[in-house]
Amino acid sequence: MKKAFAIISSILNAALAALFCIWLFGQNRLETVCVMAAAVCTLLFAFLMTLFVKKLLEDWFSSEIEYVETEPLRRNRFDIRHPWLKIVVYMVLSRIAILVLAYLIDLWANGYSGGIFDTMRRLWLRSDSPSYLGISERWYVTDGDPMYHIVFLPFYPCVIAVFNLITHSSFASAMLVSSLSSVGAAIMLYELAAIDHDRRFSMRVVKYMFILPAAFFYVSPMTEGLFLLLCVSCMYFIRRRKYLIAALFGALASFTRSPGVVLIVPMVIEAVKDIVNAYRTKTRRKARLWLERVFACLIVPLGFAGYLLVNYAVWGDPFKFMQFQREHWSQQLGYFFNSASYQTHYFLLRLDESDLRSAWGLWFPNLFCIFASLIVMLPNAKRMRASYTGYFLAYFVMTIGPTWLLSAPRYLTAAFPIAFAMAYMTRGKKADAAATVVCAALLVLYLSANVLGFPVY
Repeated sequence: MKKAFAIISSILNAALAALFCIWLFGQNRLETVCVMAAAVCTLLFAFLMTLFVKKLLEDWFSSEIEYVETEPLRRNRFDIRHPWLKIVVYMVLSRIAILVLAYLIDLWANGYSGGIFDTMRRLWLRSDSPSYLGISERWYVTDGDPMYHIVFLPFYPCVIAVFNLITHSSFASAMLVSSLSSVGAAIMLYELAAIDHDRRFSMRVVKYMFILPAAFFYVSPMTEGLFLLLCVSCMYFIRRRKYLIAALFGALASFTRSPGVVLIVPMVIEAVKDIVNAYRTKTRRKARLWLERVFACLIVPLGFAGYLLVNYAVWGDPFKFMQFQREHWSQQLGYFFNSASYQTHYFLLRLDESDLRSAWGLWFPNLFCIFASLIVMLPNAKRMRASYTGYFLAYFVMTIGPTWLLSAPRYLTAAFPIAFAMAYMTRGKKADAAATVVCAALLVLYLSANVLGFPVY
């Protein structure tokens, strides 16, 4: 296994180094600090990728065998009494606290400006939210500014449209969908963590998932709550070896946000582990194991394929969204280390121009979350299940790579392995208390920036 680790990790790191060199020599007049930021980001990613390869091989070929014919770690009757009520109360109270805090910050900054509902609409209908509400009301159109809404995937607006039948208000429906999805995501996240860990650890995972700096987006009319619910549900059923159910959630996730397609990474990792264990234990029905897992892996991308069909039905071009992203938002797939470079450039540039709102509201939070997520994941990769780390790496590459990245905190908040990493880091009471205070403070600070009109996306 040591030889395989050396070969695989060497190939992957050599490929990463080659991409970095190609990018570097293709740039013109880069500042030294920007090159340094890109290099540090690449090194952190390379170290994490190396640890992932080692843990992956250990998981696949460990002497400890998980028998694939039984469900893993079925809990006893005491453990079956899930703390769901406690989780629901925590989620409801913490979400209400965010809404109230946002209202109070706005009241302090701008004074009384109307009823609570009107203020809520003004505070939370920002960034991409109006686009999702427009899709839920009119579907996709081919004229006017709403024609650019085709870049937003349809499942979240579809769910809003269903709730509209009851509420008759797209805004109320969107807030309700996001809130209910967040509560569901918290419960499923607990269940996922509880497969391998005790109740205390699992509750910490839930806590950190929803006090990360950009966690206030889970109550806003955005896709994050629904996307997290679908991703965590997919991962939970993968771990329970119910691959077809997992594939359904994975397909819906990729119909909600394009990074949902990377759920195929943990699915493949767990499927290979099951197949290896099946051969080692001489499990019967190996053909069925192969067929079910391969079929499930093929289902996950169908959600995104459905989105391509929507593009074709509306515009006659399945890749129309890419044209609009490129022409209207200067958005293309790129390298994550390039993002670290230009994020540093724009942060320093805005400081020089005394544009402090943009520097500290947009570019610095992007940089902070890019590096902080890697730093938090690194020391915990040895303890985390390889499929979780593999998901994070693939998710990081896809979400941080775009050539005009504006929403790194929001994107990375939905990466559930970060919450696992935080829980691993805070096993001691003092560490847990300190990390909770820091995360909560950053959440309040970032929420305040959003309410006060900083360019938070």
